[in-house]
Amino acid sequence: SAATFRFMTAVCALVPGKYRLLAGPSLSKRPIVPLLQALGQLGVNCRTEGASVIVDGGRLKGGVAELAGDISSQFVSALLLVAPLAEETVNIRLTTPPESKPYLKMTLGCMEKFEVKVRAYQDLSKFDVVKQEYRPTRYQVEGDWSSASYLLALGAVLGEVTVANLNPESLQGDKIVLNLLKGMGARVLVNENTVTAQKSELKAITADLSDCIDLLPTLAVLAAVANGTSRFFGISRARLKESNRVAALREGFTRMGIKVIEKIDSLTIVGSKPEGSVIDSQDDHRIAMAFSILGLRAGGTTIDGAECVQKTYPEFWDILKRLGGKIKLDVK
Repeated sequence: SAATFRFMTAVCALVPGKYRLLAGPSLSKRPIVPLLQALGQLGVNCRTEGASVIVDGGRLKGGVAELAGDISSQFVSALLLVAPLAEETVNIRLTTPPESKPYLKMTLGCMEKFEVKVRAYQDLSKFDVVKQEYRPTRYQVEGDWSSASYLLALGAVLGEVTVANLNPESLQGDKIVLNLLKGMGARVLVNENTVTAQKSELKAITADLSDCIDLLPTLAVLAAVANGTSRFFGISRARLKESNRVAALREGFTRMGIKVIEKIDSLTIVGSKPEGSVIDSQDDHRIAMAFSILGLRAGGTTIDGAECVQKTYPEFWDILKRLGGKIKLDVK
C-alpha cells in the first residue's frame, strides 16, 4: 500500500545501508517526492530512480523539515514516527493547512501509547519531537471503519447488516460515516462495539470529505440511490489514490445510468435507479467494493479486476455471499 511504502521509506532512513524500494505500477503513480524532500532536509540522502526510491540509511540528523500538509497525511505521519530516533530534535512545519487531521491524531495517539511525546500545536501545522526511545507496550488494533463503511452502506441500501469490533470513540476519521449515514436518513444503531445499519429511504446530502477522503466511493454509491441531488467537496486528493477515484466514479455511474457532474474539487450525483453494467475497478479496492453495493442494488453487475480487494479486505466477496449476495467469482 502507499502508506506502507511511505512509512518504510522513512524507516529505511534510520538503518545503515543502501535501500531500494520498488513500487508497483499503481503505486508508482502516487506522490512520494514531498516526503523525500522533507527527509533530505533532515540529512537523509534519498531520491527516486524510475519506479524505485533509493535511500542511504543511517543518517537521520534532525532539524527543520517543511512540507505541504494538503497532499497526504501519510507524509507527516511517516516523519513523526521516525523523528524520535533522529540524532537531534526534529521540527516539522506544514506550509499549507493539514488535511485528514484525524489520521495525524491517530499517529500521535499511537506514539503516546509507546511513551513517545510530541509537542503538537493546536492546528496540527507544527510538531516538535525531541530525541527519545519507544517503550514496549500492549497495543490493541481497532476494527477498520473504512472497510466497515461498505457493509454499513449495504445494510442501508439492501437490508439489515451488523458489523462488530468497531470502536464508537475511535479517532479514525472514517468513523464519521455514522453521522453521514444518519444525515442521509439511514437507520443506524450503535451498541457498545457493534453497529447496525437497516434498509432505509435515503435522502441527498452535501458533505465536505477533506478529512475522510476514503469514504468518497461509499458515500457516492449511497448518493446514487438516494432521493435528490448530493454534492461532495474537498475531494481533489481522491485523484491521487490507487486510481483517480473521482474519474472512476463518474465513469462507473455513467455506465449505470446515474447522472453525475465532476469538477476539480467536487462531485455532484443525482440519485436514481441504477442499471446493471460492466465496471472497471481500475485495480482500486475501494472502487470495486463500492460498486459491488450498487451492483447488488441494480440486480446484477460485472466488476472487472475484482481481485484488487485483496489489498485491504481479502474476505470481502465471501462476506457478501454470507450476507445473501449472489456473487459469482472469476478472479485471478
